[in-house]
Amino acid sequence: MRYTILLHYTEETDETLGEEVMAEGQRAFSAYAQALHQAGVLLSGEVLQPSTSTTTLTTVDGELRIQDGPYADTKDQLGGTFVIDVPDLDVALEWARQAPAVAWGAVEVRPGATYVRDGGWEPNA
Repeated sequence: MRYTILLHYTEETDETLGEEVMAEGQRAFSAYAQALHQAGVLLSGEVLQPSTSTTTLTTVDGELRIQDGPYADTKDQLGGTFVIDVPDLDVALEWARQAPAVAWGAVEVRPGATYVRDGGWEPNA
């Protein structure tokens, strides 16, 4: 079963964190990704650019609106994701517990409903 581990945390920069802390975080995420890969459960992972580079599309009263910046007005932003394929929620939670971001933000685990394979939709089972 596919699960997406969503990493929510306060956005920081090299300047606000400092080079050493940023490098430590990058090492922790690299080690986490490597552990997922070595276990054979990692399907994909992605660190997102800062929310300031976001463009959000919504429809209001039938009219498309395009907005610079994130839709959510909050300090914590979605910072990255890992998509894993594991037998069940308990195993997904065990991997999520090991995500470095759990020490400074929220880590959400959400099962996928469907996914695209070879151009067609597949049920997540």
